[in-house]
Amino acid sequence: MTDKQPKTTYRPHRRGTKTRWLWLPSLMFGDGVAVSVLVLTMVMLRRMGLDTADTALAIALLSLPVLLRPLFEMVVTHFWGTTKVWILSTQFISALSLAAVAFTLHTSSWLLGTVCFMPFFVCSSVFYNIALHRFYIDTSQGLHLSQVHQQNPTSQQDTMVRWCDGEMVTLHSSTSHHHNTTTLHSQKSCGFLTMALLFGCGVMMMIAGNMEVVTRNIRYSWSLVFYVMAGVELFLWLWHTIFLPGGTHGYAKPKPTMGLHRGEFRISLRRMLKRKDDITALTFFILFLLPETLLALTAPLFLIAKPHNGGLGLSPQEFAFTQGTIAVIAIALGYTLGGKAIKKHGLRRWLLPSALLLAVPGAALLFLSYNTAAPLSIVAAALAAGHAALGFALSMVKQVVVRFTHNMPDNTLRHAIARTLIATPFVIVGSLASLMLTIADYQHIFQLATELAVVPLIVSVFCLYLTHRQPQAE
Repeated sequence: MTDKQPKTTYRPHRRGTKTRWLWLPSLMFGDGVAVSVLVLTMVMLRRMGLDTADTALAIALLSLPVLLRPLFEMVVTHFWGTTKVWILSTQFISALSLAAVAFTLHTSSWLLGTVCFMPFFVCSSVFYNIALHRFYIDTSQGLHLSQVHQQNPTSQQDTMVRWCDGEMVTLHSSTSHHHNTTTLHSQKSCGFLTMALLFGCGVMMMIAGNMEVVTRNIRYSWSLVFYVMAGVELFLWLWHTIFLPGGTHGYAKPKPTMGLHRGEFRISLRRMLKRKDDITALTFFILFLLPETLLALTAPLFLIAKPHNGGLGLSPQEFAFTQGTIAVIAIALGYTLGGKAIKKHGLRRWLLPSALLLAVPGAALLFLSYNTAAPLSIVAAALAAGHAALGFALSMVKQVVVRFTHNMPDNTLRHAIARTLIATPFVIVGSLASLMLTIADYQHIFQLATELAVVPLIVSVFCLYLTHRQPQAE
């Protein structure tokens, strides 16, 4: 089996590296807008009077296109045209979709309009993310990977490990200039995503709450917010029309497309299922974040639910401060600390601690569910602790994804499969959470999420056990 992608010699884009800062921050900002809009949609549905269980089900169903990422990757692969058209077309569709939702919020058919137009926004966001990473970001080097050095394989100083063929292979931590640039690029990209989340979940949520107080009209307030988000997408579309480089070849180095052509997907998938290290990684993607899958939808709904329904009863302004600002900053800090910990000591040392930390988000919410009258400072501190622990664990997941795809001829397909498997439990458990909210209170749900933290611990022990035995078998 050979890659059917046309063999072309990569030539750096004529625009220098300095000009990429005219469009790279805006690209990453646009990528983070999608998550912000989903959070805004969840709160908007509750403020408009939709039931808690129905809101959780609606958001879970809106996330279904994320599970079609491998199929969308194939669509992008077989499209013949300029790379710039993917960014511009998806952002234009996103702007139209949000404007349509904002328009229908004034009418009695606001729920039907949201259900009809939001799927277009979600699908275009998935295509946008694919085009962004396929054509404009170099991801071949990974976060903390470098070439394998055979010298001094037993040294624990300044070394890292790589998951390859069922074993942890020692890697030297000294990297080239390109690797340092890639690491810096990854850190700045995380910063732009954080800014997008702070803008959407923090600033826009705060504006929506204040508008409700000033106008005393919930529909008008949220319609204005969605019009503003549509304007942001339209502004990004105009900005990228002017400054974003295009052409038949992307700004980044070409990504391999093996497994994304007709007849190759099944062959690549069968290959993965025959390799023990790949099966271990696939199991890790599905089960490691299982406790968080139960909290992804129930936690925001708990924060805004009325006290007589077992929630904290936060206003949109308080939600924007705690969940949209403090929690976002905490998860970014935890993610950054996790990356530094991996860079210094390696993934193997921090995998078990990160699995243990996944019990913190559920425990923090369980504490708040028993103290619904807690002051806002306590709520913010509890959410900060839980999201910092989650961010630390997400850095481990990111690193396993990088090592699962690194130096593989079908790494684009592997990346799509990894992202899909990570998202699948969130969609499935999120749909079940809508049923759980009708038969159980928040305390029992958060207690179950805390108890489920034993699953990532078992998965981590299993992965470390397999990678420890492989060298001995040889």
